[in-house]
Amino acid sequence: MEEEDINHAIFLCPPARQAWALAHVPVRPQLFPTSSVYANVDHFLDPISPGSQVQVFPWMMWYIWKTRNTRVFENQAERPDEVARVAEGEALSWQEAQVDVEGEEFPSTTTGLTPGYRRGLSLPTIFMGQRCYVDGSWKATDVFAGAGWCCISSEGSPPMLGATNFRRSLSPLHAEVKAFIWAMRCMIGHDFRDVAFLTDCSDLVKMVSSPTDWPAFATYLDDIRIDREEFSSFSLIYVSRNANVRADSLARQARVSLHHVLFVYNFPPN
Repeated sequence: MEEEDINHAIFLCPPARQAWALAHVPVRPQLFPTSSVYANVDHFLDPISPGSQVQVFPWMMWYIWKTRNTRVFENQAERPDEVARVAEGEALSWQEAQVDVEGEEFPSTTTGLTPGYRRGLSLPTIFMGQRCYVDGSWKATDVFAGAGWCCISSEGSPPMLGATNFRRSLSPLHAEVKAFIWAMRCMIGHDFRDVAFLTDCSDLVKMVSSPTDWPAFATYLDDIRIDREEFSSFSLIYVSRNANVRADSLARQARVSLHHVLFVYNFPPN
């Protein structure tokens, strides 16, 4: 039996062809895929090629390869449509992680910034699953700290909103972390498993991406690590305050309340 090569595994075998077609990559003889792995990769890299507009292709190659290994070594088969969906979701999560809202000011040096901060881009208007904007609100003279989130769906349904308060924590950053954990658990409770979370707290993003650098928050970070396993697609993205005004407003309203607040619904509280 002839040994399978990389080109056949990723481009030519029938399940791979189906996955590429389902990812909206034009598949036709003499163009793509071909018998040359170099020509197939160049189909996406050559700026004058029709495939140059297909930004998902690195993720497609990776997940087709992973699926092939799962089939060979674990005797488990993944459907081509599922491969395309996961690859497109991961590509979108990566693209969103590179995004910052236009006009945000950063120092001229990138030292100390989490990889993924970029200037002059806006969030893509087309996305999969849910986007959950989340914020915490803290003031030293208040009894409570507040948390708020606003979740929008790729299906265009009305946004869902959430707000709560809790006894004032040690610092504003503690409030941001607790607000994020609460928002994650609300998404899990609503069975939203493909979620990009957005925050205007850069330290929260750094904390989640490098948890060992924040030992004082180890207990919270353990909760985050456990909860994020409930999501099929998870990301935490930094945005400017101007992009997070709705979650900020909900968190502030909850913080200044004289009583305990717990609100989750698709219209704001009175």
